[in-house]
Amino acid sequence: MIGTRRAIALLILSFFVIQFGMTAWLGPDELYPLYLGLALCYGLAFFGVAAEWFWARWFAMGVGNFGCLFLLLLLKIGPEPIFVFFGVTHLLVVLCLMGEGMAAKYEYSERASERWNLQEDSMALMRRAVKSAGSTLPLLIIYGLAPRGEWLQLSLLAAGLVGFVALIRGKTWGPMLLGATGAACLLDGLGVFGPPTIGFFVLGPDTLPALYGKAGVFAGATMLVMLPFVAPMVRYLRAPQLPMRNS
Repeated sequence: MIGTRRAIALLILSFFVIQFGMTAWLGPDELYPLYLGLALCYGLAFFGVAAEWFWARWFAMGVGNFGCLFLLLLLKIGPEPIFVFFGVTHLLVVLCLMGEGMAAKYEYSERASERWNLQEDSMALMRRAVKSAGSTLPLLIIYGLAPRGEWLQLSLLAAGLVGFVALIRGKTWGPMLLGATGAACLLDGLGVFGPPTIGFFVLGPDTLPALYGKAGVFAGATMLVMLPFVAPMVRYLRAPQLPMRNS
């Protein structure tokens, strides 16, 4: 049922692309950039999964993990229908894209092997990093495009996007830039650079904001992208270096 599962995942992703796009168009002007950014983020996941880009399954599952976080709100506010719908549909995206058969369409496909030739260890590192990027990029968008966002927030959002592009292109500095961006967002959320940016994320007109508070603290989760690479970097630095030969 690989085709059926992928179709379900694409249907859900396309729904949220339209939902966030319509909210941006019809909602308050000050929230237009935020919801447009989220629509583009989900649109990237939709397009990548449909086009069978080798990293797209990981990214879409990361976006699904972001939505699953809203299920935790049910422990505090009770079974709010809109939160249940948002969380369950994102959980369904994750479940539909799981499995070795689905992976054979993406990272283990013949096309990906010919172009990227990733070793298993490198594949595992990149899988965890891209999933973390998919989970935290929406938080970075909320942080960077929240009302009253200034040059610092916009610059960090731009840095995060550049780091993500570098990550999926296999550049070493990509996860490092994302980690540094997350650290800067966290410091801003803690008020190191001045009054912290307050962000909020509304799922419906009659619903209280699901995400409200110091947006930089949430966006600081972008540091998780760097986490899988810490151990290999430490091993490399601790390994004995071979002496250079004189020519």
